[in-house]
Amino acid sequence: MKKVAISTIVEVSALVDVKNGIIKGLEDAGFVAGKNLEIDYQNANGNMATQQQIAKKFVGGAPDVIIAITTPTAQAMAAVTKEIPIVFAAVTDPIKAKLVSQFIKPGANITGASDAAPYGPQLDLFKEIMPGLKKLGFIYNPGLDNSLSALARMKEEGAARGIEIVESVSPTTNEVIVATRKLVGKVDAIYMPNDTTVVSAMETIVKIGRESKVPVVNGETGGVERGSIASLGFDYFEGGRLAGEMAARILKGTKPGDINVVAMSKVLTKFNVHLNKKTADATGLAIPASVMAKASKVYE
Repeated sequence: MKKVAISTIVEVSALVDVKNGIIKGLEDAGFVAGKNLEIDYQNANGNMATQQQIAKKFVGGAPDVIIAITTPTAQAMAAVTKEIPIVFAAVTDPIKAKLVSQFIKPGANITGASDAAPYGPQLDLFKEIMPGLKKLGFIYNPGLDNSLSALARMKEEGAARGIEIVESVSPTTNEVIVATRKLVGKVDAIYMPNDTTVVSAMETIVKIGRESKVPVVNGETGGVERGSIASLGFDYFEGGRLAGEMAARILKGTKPGDINVVAMSKVLTKFNVHLNKKTADATGLAIPASVMAKASKVYE
């Protein structure tokens, strides 16, 4: 019987998909919960202090592998053990987050799957939906390394497309309303990155967007079901499956430091386009037929 400890800082649709994908990846490799695998799953409910307590609890339980979903979760786990293997998932920039120093044979006790979004293709999609897009608002928590990395990449990709990225910070979920309202009247649309602080308040941002007629788009497709107008991205279940397969390799004896970090954008090259026509209509935005034809899912 092997023991795997899995945790996430918060449960949102994309991260639940990651968790389910991890379990499927383990199953595909022969590790089945209740048969030859014990899974301890813990959700920190958005509280970093709770996440740190979970990390200490995990170490005390001495699992064979810790699987950390999101950057803050992975950082909390890395801070408490240098011995127990750690596999991360849904981490945008593991090097900036100081989880690993390189993608190829990272060494130490950590490896995993990076979910850095396909920012260029996302901006191309948003530009096709909104040809007049010149200024794109970007709400984020400046305390999250993954959000800082996303901001830098978005600015780079935006500059190449004539799109200015306008920042608005929200260090806590309680400040999301203020951060969103600051952008109204200054931007053509608002973008929500894969930022756990911001994503937790997605419905609030969408509501403000509808009321002010400012289109709201986001960095992962699960957010479209929750009300954002559009996204292009990975299948997070498949991303989780990659992490589960990596964890299974460790359970079979491979050292984590010998397993290359996987960039999802290099492995999962088929992107999904999700659209929310109901929100678009409420915002006064007509989605072009060319974009509708690309959609793998449309919410009406």
